[in-house]
Amino acid sequence: MPDRSFIANPFRHCSAVQDFLPLSRQFAIEAHSRAIDSCTELEDLRKVAKSLLNAWQLQVMFSEMYGAQALGIKRP
Repeated sequence: MPDRSFIANPFRHCSAVQDFLPLSRQFAIEAHSRAIDSCTELEDLRKVAKSLLNAWQLQVMFSEMYGAQALGIKRP
């Protein structure tokens, strides 16, 4: 069976993924990490997770739009 660990964690070979990110992105990761760490109630954690999910999907949408525009094709 093929090794699927890369799919689960594509950065497993990087000791510090954040070293590759701009300071602003490192700050965003730290801010979200602290928000998650501060959750003491399951409902709070759900809210944070849903907020991050929405932000991720918004980023995906913008990436698709930008990529399609750069390639001169219609967005899927």
